Amino acid sequence: MSVAFLRKYEKSIEEGYNDYSLIDYDQVKPEKEDYEIFEDYWNALVNYLVEKYRYTYGTKAKKK
Repeated sequence: MSVAFLRKYEKSIEEGYNDYSLIDYDQVKPEKEDYEIFEDYWNALVNYLVEKYRYTYGTKAKKK
């Protein structure tokens, strides 16, 4: 993550709003062809989505 990304994230926490522009585009989407078992692919895809959108929601929590 870049410094600007982290700065925007910290600002959203301090000001108490959700910043929906904080999408982590550095995450690499898994390719279905790389997995023999669909369940392994599905788990990798879910983890990818969680990491990509981790900072967009729930930033309303006030900084302690």
